[in-house]
Amino acid sequence: TVWLESTEGALHRELAHPQREVASLPPAEVMAAAAAAPLAKKAEAFLKRSRKWDSEFLCLGSKQQEAFSVPRPEELLPRITANLDYFCVNYCICLTLFAIVAIVVYPQLLVLVSVFSVLWYMLLTRPSHIKVQVGALLVTKKHFQMGLGVVNGLVVFFLARTTIFATIGASLLAVLCHAGFCNVPSKAKDKLAEEEAREP
Repeated sequence: TVWLESTEGALHRELAHPQREVASLPPAEVMAAAAAAPLAKKAEAFLKRSRKWDSEFLCLGSKQQEAFSVPRPEELLPRITANLDYFCVNYCICLTLFAIVAIVVYPQLLVLVSVFSVLWYMLLTRPSHIKVQVGALLVTKKHFQMGLGVVNGLVVFFLARTTIFATIGASLLAVLCHAGFCNVPSKAKDKLAEEEAREP
């Protein structure tokens, strides 16, 4: 009986103070969790728009009219536009994979990404009202973000611009080749027909 009463008392105390566990966390972790929650929801909603990799994106087992083919000159631009719109999430995932491979393959790029990821994490998890007095100037969080962004851009440009430009060029070329040689899926054609029908 004594054990049951103590257990019930502990349960009532936890229900009366549901924010106790959150409040005990460091402010930086609380802010990071609050900032990550909406981003995670947006990322999940974005990834749900991805098309099937086997049957649609790679045209494995699909019909002949939806497989890869060489387009006529007048068909090239409309085909690329339609495929970019239909496979936009798949193309974003492919670009991300290209970037990850480049980071893993080139150690210099891996070091830069690691260092600046830590710096950005430390800065973004600071309170928004943080202010630092530097001489006669009052530096806010926005100033720190602008400064770190400029330093980040300059360091990456001077130390890894060749690798980055090569990765961007190769990934964009792969995306454009797929969008140009892949026939527009029937679902994308139906979507375009519905949009054209809605227009006055």
